[in-house]
Amino acid sequence: MKPKSLVLLLLFLPQLLQAQKAALPDSDLTTLIDSAGIPGLSVAVINQKGVVWSKGVGVREAGKPERVDENTVFSAASLSKPLFAYLVLKLADEGKINLDKPLYQYVPFRAIEHDERHKRITARMVLSHQTGLPNWRSGQLNFLFDPGTRFGYSGEGFVYLQGVVTTITGKELDELAQQYVFRPLGMSRSSYRWQPAFEANHATPHNRFGQPTALSRYNESNAAFSLMTTATDYGRFIVALLTGQGLKPATAQAIFRPLSTPKRTLDDTLQASPTIRWGVGIGLAQQAGNEGFWHWGDNGDFRCFVYVSRARKEGVVYFTNCRNGLSIVSDVPARTLGLPVRDIADFVYYEPYRSPFVQVSRTLLKQGAVASAKPFLATKPGGSTRRSTAQLSEEDLLRMADELSNTPQIAQAVELLELGSTYYPQSADMMKASAFAHLKQNDRPKAKAALSRYVVMKPDDQAARNILTQLTEPTKGNVTLRLPGFPAARLITLAGSFNNWQPLHTLFLREGNEWRCTLQLPKGTYQYKIVVDGNWQTDPANPNTQDDGKGNTNSVMTVANK
Repeated sequence: MKPKSLVLLLLFLPQLLQAQKAALPDSDLTTLIDSAGIPGLSVAVINQKGVVWSKGVGVREAGKPERVDENTVFSAASLSKPLFAYLVLKLADEGKINLDKPLYQYVPFRAIEHDERHKRITARMVLSHQTGLPNWRSGQLNFLFDPGTRFGYSGEGFVYLQGVVTTITGKELDELAQQYVFRPLGMSRSSYRWQPAFEANHATPHNRFGQPTALSRYNESNAAFSLMTTATDYGRFIVALLTGQGLKPATAQAIFRPLSTPKRTLDDTLQASPTIRWGVGIGLAQQAGNEGFWHWGDNGDFRCFVYVSRARKEGVVYFTNCRNGLSIVSDVPARTLGLPVRDIADFVYYEPYRSPFVQVSRTLLKQGAVASAKPFLATKPGGSTRRSTAQLSEEDLLRMADELSNTPQIAQAVELLELGSTYYPQSADMMKASAFAHLKQNDRPKAKAALSRYVVMKPDDQAARNILTQLTEPTKGNVTLRLPGFPAARLITLAGSFNNWQPLHTLFLREGNEWRCTLQLPKGTYQYKIVVDGNWQTDPANPNTQDDGKGNTNSVMTVANK
């Protein structure tokens, strides 16, 4: 070998070894996603030099031949947040925003102005999840705790900061991202808004049972969740985070300074995590000798994860098109880089793919509820309900049935709940779930029978008693809504401001060729929607609509007298 060639070999040997270590055979990745019931996965491995290896395995949509490749676009879900944080830091470096200036001094936050504490919120608090705001509001937006006092994961805070950034720059979020992040880093397949160029090669989301679901094509940018990208593109971004590319040195280091301490799990309210901290836009894993940064993404049927070891200056990002996608959160870093992330996996907690819950859900539609679930119900019918790690719990069955009941496979949900009632005969929750599953099948006699048994167990459940009354007695009231058509519908309900928008509270009853709903309402004006087999829509028989201020158009009715 010539001396010059030897020098080049030695120069690039570490990177070549890294790429060889990371490059798992397709068969290993395929086996992993098949074991987890995930149709498709895209993964990229990085070091401080760049993306050293990337791969797509599986299919973009179950039942179709198109394969996932390096250019397949996925929803990044909450991996949108670290990229937005990087954008904000670049703006801070340019003097366009002060991370510690109260945001209301830039732009008032109308949704929270009723509470003086909104004047304390800063960009740094938003990016380290210390605003005191909930992840997402339900009704009026209120503080959960005082801003700046502790960690509390919040998408609402990111949306507020997005509004501040777009106001002070006069540019829309995706335009800013293109200018400050995507173009400088060569991220040509990334956007906070859906792009026509994505149509030719994008992943389709899938539910826990492997069925394709509707793809959300976001027309408006949202800093908290709307990023669409590829594993290779996102890999380029995390290289920039690792190396501080595009940032002032002090700013780049500040990203990794712990600002808040979460609890042991995302939902815990008691014990602090011994290893998890939060920096500017990212989670930090503080393990001796292997400090790293990370984040996860969960848009329901798209799930993803990134982890980077700062000590080893290498990391991995992966995207999946399935609700089971985070069941492999510990396995991808371990298999590609030999990096343990158990503390992170415990913090976000998703059932591992080897768990009974995932294994039953991935086979249930192929084998049937009884054949799939029964081997994991080791107790005798009516016997002990003690759970082992090899068994499905009552909670597992209920959650699985609930997810099934919102798919066309409602019959499988009913079968699963009937099996569960055999093994957990004293479970009021199982009985209630069975009642509502029968109701969604439009089997009102069985729904009525199950609800009758349930209210004996739980006589104080007024909502259930209300439904039972509607199934048992002719409904009386001063307001009647009539819907012509919908011959194939199994269940139509009414949700509105008068029943706290509960979709299973007020029933329509079929009468000939139309559906009728009668209810008693006091004088006033009400917004509402009808829910047809789980799908929310405005009332086709009522032309009067109104925007609720949150981007939703609802039907409106006025009651003149009682």
